[in-house]
Amino acid sequence: MAATVREVEVFPICIREVEVLRVEDVTPGMRRVVVGGPAMDSHVRDGVRLPAVCTNGFDDDIKLLPVDPQTGALPFDVPRNTDTGAVDWPAGSFQYSRTYTVRSYDPDTREMAIDFAEHEGGLASDWAYRARPGETILMAGPKHSASLPREAEWMLVAGDQTALPAIARCLELLPADLPATVVIEVAEPSHRQELKSAAPVDITWLYRSESDGESRLVETVQAAQWRPGQPYLWVAGEALTIKPLRRWAKQDRAIPKQFVEITGYWRQREIASTEAASGAGDVAPDAYGQLHEMSELLPPFAIRTAVTAGVFSAIEGGATTSARIAAACDTHPGATAKLLRHLAAMDLLTVDGDRFGLTEMGEILADPDTFASQALHFGKIQTRLDMAFLGLLETVRTGAPAPGHGFADKAQEAGFVDDFHEEAASGAVYRAPALPEAVDLDGVRTVAIYGEGAGVYADTLARVRPELDIALVGLPALNSRNAADVAQSRRDRIRRVDQSEFTPLDSVVDLVVAVDIVDDHPDPDARMLIGVLGGSGRRVVLVTDLLDPQTTDDHETESDLLRLCLYGSGRRTEAEIRALASDAGCGTPRFGSIGWGSTIVEFAGRE
Repeated sequence: MAATVREVEVFPICIREVEVLRVEDVTPGMRRVVVGGPAMDSHVRDGVRLPAVCTNGFDDDIKLLPVDPQTGALPFDVPRNTDTGAVDWPAGSFQYSRTYTVRSYDPDTREMAIDFAEHEGGLASDWAYRARPGETILMAGPKHSASLPREAEWMLVAGDQTALPAIARCLELLPADLPATVVIEVAEPSHRQELKSAAPVDITWLYRSESDGESRLVETVQAAQWRPGQPYLWVAGEALTIKPLRRWAKQDRAIPKQFVEITGYWRQREIASTEAASGAGDVAPDAYGQLHEMSELLPPFAIRTAVTAGVFSAIEGGATTSARIAAACDTHPGATAKLLRHLAAMDLLTVDGDRFGLTEMGEILADPDTFASQALHFGKIQTRLDMAFLGLLETVRTGAPAPGHGFADKAQEAGFVDDFHEEAASGAVYRAPALPEAVDLDGVRTVAIYGEGAGVYADTLARVRPELDIALVGLPALNSRNAADVAQSRRDRIRRVDQSEFTPLDSVVDLVVAVDIVDDHPDPDARMLIGVLGGSGRRVVLVTDLLDPQTTDDHETESDLLRLCLYGSGRRTEAEIRALASDAGCGTPRFGSIGWGSTIVEFAGRE
């Protein structure tokens, strides 16, 4: 199944300089800043034509880059728009930005309202409480909009004051036939807002001032009256506070995961007074020290072992001694004690006598549903793929996947293919909506789509271009996985062609879309595949991730080596793709951005 039942629109991420138009206090705990100006419309900045702002979803977000209050300027170079459709973020700038929900947007006046919950020490919040009309601020986004959930019969919506802007906009967008049960927690009764909706809505307000500052959000959501039919659960707020709702939704209520969205908007931290170390005690690491840190094998295995065994979750759940942690994780007590000592040495755990606690890094790994924990679990797809690096030496010697470590070997492991498909479909949710804008569909009537996650692309095209005749092409098992990602209401409009991607289609289609499949083959096979695709379509579009051969980003080079180990291919450069298409007898490719760091490569088929 697709990762979500909310249809996604994707927009280019643009840096805009917007103007503060109005400032007002919605309540004593919420400041509203309305921004606008010419930059909200289509305009040229950094020599690039930027589209007008678009925001249609209730929880769309933007990034704000406030100036330093002391200097009145940004503490880094201004990020620039590039002609590739991406933003050039200087070092330090992305971390300096702050993310906020769009409270409302008027497309006629081009005015956007952004609500800021009052709290001391927040970079953007402090800016909002001193902002005055006429000031400017840099803004990026929204980068995408997600619709209200399709196939849901009611919504269960909850959050604290930081989620209130999204909740308010959600209620305003609800149609009359989509009821909602809502739980909102704020500091005190004066922070309550009057909310409007055309739908039948039951709202419960909670005030921390009436419970000695303690949150009652989770218990109130769990006690909410259950409406009949399929719910969609949307919760946002302080990450650790709302965390128990993940397990409750999955285990107690058995809500399918595509109908659950629980997001930590912020994280409560204890503020401690510390003195910065300086002077003679600061010693820069020498080359030997750096080499030692870079070459250690144990840290990634120790972290993944602890995540997979559930060590961090057990400690957060109250198990603090090695014996209790071992019992909670069902692991060997003596071996667990050794692992815990090393985790403490790595600053992932605190230790006080025989009791262990979580450091800030450990807290991140305590939630099994976070991206970090998912990526570091031995049983999850990212680590299962990363284990291909164990064959790197043989791959470097031969240029081919090492026996036992390549993708074909991993595909035989239980559950691997389904997990890999889910990962591909989740990524397609964000890339597919950009395809109709990135590719000229005028005159196109027949489309064939290939690759893992192709069902999301097919579903998107069927939704925005209902006149298209769309086929999913692939072996039967792949087509079954992809077909499951198509909305039930559109499945009868998308046909299956169960055959290998290396088999030419019986009749030539107007457009072939191949998602990542060329990347999954070494050069000789990729060249042959491009030739087959070129013989099956009048135009061919490859969706791929290209490699800049001059890159200094180790994430890019890591991805390149991982694909080399898995498929014997790596991430190809623009020149390499151009050479493959030329050798396959296809036309000169056109390269363009589809967003999220991905590229479309379009060329004419072989007549």
